[in-house]
Amino acid sequence: MPGAADNADRATVSRGVLVRGFVIVSWTLAIGLVLSVIAARLAGGGSLTVSFLALMVQTFAFHSGLVVAGLLLVALAIRRWRLGAALLLATLASVGPLGVSAMRPDLAPIDDDATLTVLSCNTRYGTSDPDLLLAWIDEVDPDVIALQEYAEPWPAIMESRLAERYPHAWQKPGGAHGQAIFTRLEFEELVPDVLGWRWKMTAPRVTIEHQGRRIDLTNVHVYPPMRLDLMSAQLEQLGVLEESVIDRKGRVDGLVLAGDFNSPWNTNHLRGLRDLGLREAHAEVGRGRGATWGPTAGVLSLVPGIRIDHAIYGGELEAVFSAVGPDVGSDHRPIAVGFRWR
Repeated sequence: MPGAADNADRATVSRGVLVRGFVIVSWTLAIGLVLSVIAARLAGGGSLTVSFLALMVQTFAFHSGLVVAGLLLVALAIRRWRLGAALLLATLASVGPLGVSAMRPDLAPIDDDATLTVLSCNTRYGTSDPDLLLAWIDEVDPDVIALQEYAEPWPAIMESRLAERYPHAWQKPGGAHGQAIFTRLEFEELVPDVLGWRWKMTAPRVTIEHQGRRIDLTNVHVYPPMRLDLMSAQLEQLGVLEESVIDRKGRVDGLVLAGDFNSPWNTNHLRGLRDLGLREAHAEVGRGRGATWGPTAGVLSLVPGIRIDHAIYGGELEAVFSAVGPDVGSDHRPIAVGFRWR
């Protein structure tokens, strides 16, 4: 029969093995995450595979950072200070950028004549719950509504319930490729597709006037990067949008690109828009991560979502609030953003 001393020795050895294993795994994850974040940021102009890997790192760096933050607590509990420092660095590199926005106060939607409010929602092939989405539209009372994946029965719903409030409209129902824009303000100009009809997805642009100044508003829905060919098409679409922005600068006082970009704002995919001096409303004035997409049921619904729906703007506009709406029966949550003139 083993004695108490033998049992204690075996327990000590087991704890030592667990600690060593924890230390090795934690160092690997800490160093790997920091290097991955740096490498992803520097990646650009390479192969589609490299671009895809960089996109995945940048999209899920926050989620990886939460795992590392948990390891940090364990490292501190077992007094592994150098490991704790490495894990803290990895946490700051991945989760840290959220810190500033997390400390901002919540800004409620502003409803006044000086504010132009834009609401955008991907209706998921038209399957969103009309009562839920329309209730949030009533709450926010936007001046402009941009809908993606606009399909039946939404044309009839918009006609029967919102046509009087939003008499100026352009719509092209069509499942995943459907788009629609509704405004209180008359169109000065309409371009049904700034992408040039090169893809099934369109990007309609309307020019409206607000307080005597002209604004371009483009409804965006680009391909999701689910496969390399789709990601290649997405990058081409974003390049065309960048060319459109360059072409319109100086012709209007402000511009807004709102919709489903299928990429987070901080990724290389949207770097071209950032390089043009455009800003993303939630990154500027929103609170927290502002996640808009993610599973709505099952275990995966517990995982933090990601923000792929944006209101990107430039010119003489400034964002004054950014809000994420409730679950409306889509895999996307709607967003609302308020703009004023500087």
